[in-house]
Amino acid sequence: MDIIHYPINATYIGDFKLLIEFENGELRIADFRSYKKRSLGLFSDLKDEKYFKTFFIKDGDLQWPNGWDVAPDYLYEISTPAEVRPLKQRSRRTKVK
Repeated sequence: MDIIHYPINATYIGDFKLLIEFENGELRIADFRSYKKRSLGLFSDLKDEKYFKTFFIKDGDLQWPNGWDVAPDYLYEISTPAEVRPLKQRSRRTKVK
């Protein structure tokens, strides 16, 4: 049996992509751009970026107010590891007058 990793945090990063933090500490990017081309029937409001941003995490699922949800195992499967680079550090040198 495969281990299911659950999302604990999600942030919209633009262009129908979400940065997801899973309970195992992994950061992954889920790309939902292809959903804009799909027939989503009653859930077609997800094609609107403003509405898409109304997602939330509840009971281990990524959810939207219209009732559409993404199960954690599928969310993990469709996401890819996020490349995290250290922030550029500022120089701590002081200016000499």
